[in-house]
Amino acid sequence: MYTGEAGNLSTHKEFIAGENTRSRNLALFTESMVSFLSSKNSHQAFMDLVSLMGQTFPLAAPALYIESPGFPGRVFTMLEPGGGGEHEAEKVFGKKHYSYEKVLVGGHPPIARLRKDYSIMNTTGARVTLCINSGIHDEIFREWVKILTPAVAKLMDHELLMHMAYRDGLTGLFNYRAFDEMLRAEEDRSSRYRTNFSLMMIDIDHFKRVNDGYGHPIGDMVLKALAEKLGQCVRRSDRVFRYGGEEFAIILPHTGLEKARKLAERIRTTVERMSFIGGLQITISIGISQYSDGVTPGDLVKRADMGLYLAKNRGRNMVGTVEDSI
Repeated sequence: MYTGEAGNLSTHKEFIAGENTRSRNLALFTESMVSFLSSKNSHQAFMDLVSLMGQTFPLAAPALYIESPGFPGRVFTMLEPGGGGEHEAEKVFGKKHYSYEKVLVGGHPPIARLRKDYSIMNTTGARVTLCINSGIHDEIFREWVKILTPAVAKLMDHELLMHMAYRDGLTGLFNYRAFDEMLRAEEDRSSRYRTNFSLMMIDIDHFKRVNDGYGHPIGDMVLKALAEKLGQCVRRSDRVFRYGGEEFAIILPHTGLEKARKLAERIRTTVERMSFIGGLQITISIGISQYSDGVTPGDLVKRADMGLYLAKNRGRNMVGTVEDSI
């Protein structure tokens, strides 16, 4: 009789333990959903999600890999780049360009072991993959993925709509609407934290001749190629925009005027060496301005435009600033 009671007690304890585990997992799922859906943007949402997973199961070393139209690949991971993170990213993205976000959770960086992939979303529009160390809470992560899938799909759909609203259809760069909002945000951040930033305005010299002499399809090809080259010349923290027509803009956070000028010269000479169909070559003129306390976004644009005007007046294919006229 005692043996039976002991067995029943053991079974009861296992049942209670199982229920507690399921309740704990459900709480984690709920917390992840609330965190995910309350984030202001997809970048923060994915950062928060990996952070939550990492805090709960640090040995699993979770990583998220996101591919979506119009964006470079994105990596959000607990792994150090040299500790298996970059190797795994290259397996996912191949030679494609991607951004790498190391999610700091605390403690020692986890080690990449035998990795297991979970597909959260895989459509013609986007792909989101979760990767963890296999054998560590696999079943929990499998359930987590099921819960997350509809939330991720909703977020990616919203991101695509925002992409269409804030991206230029031809070049894929941020458009004027995005420029206006991001410039104001950068001015607010610099004013609050006493940091500096610079603005670069870029215009293709004699672009009308390209359209008239080669046709608008070639002109569009030049714009797209230049947009891609500008993206390659700047840092990941810099933001490139198609300001309008043949004019581009770049916001350079934590960058003073002299550093901006050096970058502008490097961009100018790089573009000068580019060659297009039929031996076509172009040059660009660049104007630069630096933020200082009390300068409005509108003033910053005007000062960069004045620098661009000076560069044009002095023969084009040059870099100009308001200070050059003093």
